[in-house]
Amino acid sequence: MTSNGAGRRTQAERRETTRQKLLDATIACLTNLGYARTTTTEVCSRAGVSQGALFKHFPSKIALVSAAAEHLFAALRDQYAAEFGAVTAKGDRIEAAVRVLWRIMDQPHLHAAFELYLAARTDAELASSLRPVALKHRRNLQQLGRDLFPQAAAAAGDDFDLILGVLIDAMQGAALGGAALRDERRIQRMVRFLIEFARTELTQLERGSRR
Repeated sequence: MTSNGAGRRTQAERRETTRQKLLDATIACLTNLGYARTTTTEVCSRAGVSQGALFKHFPSKIALVSAAAEHLFAALRDQYAAEFGAVTAKGDRIEAAVRVLWRIMDQPHLHAAFELYLAARTDAELASSLRPVALKHRRNLQQLGRDLFPQAAAAAGDDFDLILGVLIDAMQGAALGGAALRDERRIQRMVRFLIEFARTELTQLERGSRR
């Protein structure tokens, strides 16, 4: 709905539409071209936006890709919450939590984030810009996990975050291998192992028996 009642978008709405186009185009470039080949020119071409418009929103490529990562992470968190809610009306909540997490991690556009993590290893400016985004994302995932498993989280304290971190890191490592190291049988074994790992750890936490 527009604020002027005449069916025309406000300036703020147009600015937000342009910003979203730029972020989506950046994620597509990072996924399909990699960080080195993601240029502001290419992003503008894909978004149908001028260079001038881009720099009104983002002062540099690093600011653009960091904002794109934050945009991607927020969408992934919302997707996880929605998919988990859809499959847990009945059944094994722990198994569902792990399997949904893997489906989210295994999406091609998550490679946009992997591209940035790898590039940040040797780019101090990118690392500095990306660090608070990545930390915020990790905190958001931890809070989501606590919301989904409140009893275990309350009993575990920091150990709950540690268990979640193991799951995330294992899946990110598997997803990062991409097509070159793809082995569906190994992946399914990994997922089953992580389900049993999570089940054992969370069950012990809920019972208060874990040291």
